[in-house]
Amino acid sequence: MIESLCSALICLATPAAYLSPWVWRQGRMTAIRKHVTQNKLLALTYDDGPSEDLTPQLLDLLQENNAVATFFMLGRNARACPHLADRIVREGHDVGCHSDQHLNALTAAPWRAVRDINTGYRELSPWLRSNGMFRPPYGKMTLPTYLTIRHRRASVWWWTIDSGDTQKTLPAPQEVVEQVARENGGIVLMHDMKRSVERNAFVLETTESLLKLAKQNSIHVVALRNLCL
Repeated sequence: MIESLCSALICLATPAAYLSPWVWRQGRMTAIRKHVTQNKLLALTYDDGPSEDLTPQLLDLLQENNAVATFFMLGRNARACPHLADRIVREGHDVGCHSDQHLNALTAAPWRAVRDINTGYRELSPWLRSNGMFRPPYGKMTLPTYLTIRHRRASVWWWTIDSGDTQKTLPAPQEVVEQVARENGGIVLMHDMKRSVERNAFVLETTESLLKLAKQNSIHVVALRNLCL
């Protein structure tokens, strides 16, 4: 009887432990959301790049507005475009690891997801320290990937506002701007990988509109390193 009960508890506890980083994410992002909105902070973040199609245009736009952003790069793309990674760092933007091949930790074998993270850090080593910032692919973490990141002593960053630039139907850029205005800031998720002209235009327009909003409403545009959380 007791052995059966213990077995049942272990069966229940194992998946709960495996997915426990989800609970940690909720607590961390609740605190971060409160911090950015109380202090009127806006962090522009871009995942999955760099790409020859969009990243240079984004960097030009940010430079014109004297603004900083955070780029969570894939190792494979930085390896293909090292001059863009160089420029991102040279112009004072944050760099973070987004793995190498963008494997979803919830669907990939645990050892593959861990290897993907470590490979990403290795490929990004010319621009990023071994404990540099991390954003999980698809925002997903499991216990093995969480422990991998904790072992590196790297900070993990999600987002408070999703721009929707990966949705099947793109929203209007103004919808993103209005959400940032309502919340007095936030961490906005966008992407700068190689995609269609339409999606590139959406990211550029959304970025430009958010920078304009920040100037008009005294919202401070910051790199994630300045949030100190």
